[in-house]
Amino acid sequence: MKLTLYNTLAGKKEEFKPLLPPEVRMYTCGPTVYNHAHIGNLSAYLFADTLRRVLEWNGFRVKQITNITDVGHLTSDADEGDDKMVRALKRLGKPLTLKAMREVADIYAQAFVADSDALNIERPERMPRASDHIPEDIELVKVLLKKGAAYRTASGIYFDISAFPDYGRLGRVNLTGLLAGSRVALNPDKRSPLDFALWKFSDGPVGWESDLGRGFPGWHVECSAMSRKYLGQPFDIHTGGIDHIPTHHQNEIAQSEAAYGAPLARFWLHCEHLILPSGPASAPGPGGVTKMAKSGENSITLKTLVDKGIRPLAYRYFVLTAHYRSPIQFSFKALAGAQESYTKLLHAFGRLSGDGSVHETYRKRCEESLNDDLHTPGAIAALWNLMKDKAVTDADKRTTILHLDRALGLDIEHQVALLKAEMESVPDAMQRLAERREPL
Repeated sequence: MKLTLYNTLAGKKEEFKPLLPPEVRMYTCGPTVYNHAHIGNLSAYLFADTLRRVLEWNGFRVKQITNITDVGHLTSDADEGDDKMVRALKRLGKPLTLKAMREVADIYAQAFVADSDALNIERPERMPRASDHIPEDIELVKVLLKKGAAYRTASGIYFDISAFPDYGRLGRVNLTGLLAGSRVALNPDKRSPLDFALWKFSDGPVGWESDLGRGFPGWHVECSAMSRKYLGQPFDIHTGGIDHIPTHHQNEIAQSEAAYGAPLARFWLHCEHLILPSGPASAPGPGGVTKMAKSGENSITLKTLVDKGIRPLAYRYFVLTAHYRSPIQFSFKALAGAQESYTKLLHAFGRLSGDGSVHETYRKRCEESLNDDLHTPGAIAALWNLMKDKAVTDADKRTTILHLDRALGLDIEHQVALLKAEMESVPDAMQRLAERREPL
């Protein structure tokens, strides 16, 4: 069965075929490591992991690169404000040096990897650091200057969007709306308010000496340089959140294609936000959407969930019950319900035994859902229907569920073993009570 994915660049679902089968080259915009990732951030990596697993389930070999941004990501999309890593240094009372910046980045990068492992997210082939690729950034900026697609100002080197007539093509962005929106700040040195920084000059302690002038790279340049280095250009798939469409991914496309005369990526996939009820842990996002704020005092991290008794894989299950292109309405009540369902699934699987065959009907149902733009709710429904189907033997159920879980990543077999170990550690009476409360 063919695999179809919604390509933001085309504005529709298209059949996916890699450039160099069976290999799929995929770039995932990684975290800016100035703080702990919140669960909204992590939902984007769950989406990318599901995509990777479905590709592998279809027989492809995935080469995934997920970058670590540890310099150059400014607080404003208009290329103004502090570097987010500099803000982290100030928040933590660290000296404003590249060494201290690296130390802080190490802390939050390691925390991100630990959260990803807890969510059973497959590790990418590489997680390159932006600060380790300054020469590649400089080379890209030089190419753009040579081709007349970039120019110098008093504050840095900027990309001239007039050099790329297709600017705004991704997601059919309304450039007039961008010009009128809060993203754009007035900078008299820029030829157009939409021109963006490739290299920001800096005479402070955070910067690199180069023949461009002392400074640091723009956030967008980093992703273009790293993706090209490790995946070539063009590569197959670029993923990220919908908030990347109007600025970050738009700029990646413009500078990469203007520099090298080839598409950056063939498929662009974007996931929706995790939506919160209004409150101090949220901040307004594009289009009035309320999304979680990474720097908010009440930002909900994976540790927050664990401290409240929520299993990390229950959060994965919760995310999979919604389609990646639909906003996920978050509440602790809804998450508790997802944990109850996930735990019930584990108990039901734990009662199965034997090695059977993959049940073709349920395999096809799951494949039809997942190969239709990663429709994970349909796959979850197929899994539950299989579990309840009395016409299927326990051995076949068990084998089929393990096969389906390769795509869903719920880690069912391992989690059942952990659950059994937990149950063995509690008194018999409490164990019997728990078992009675978990009927299929």
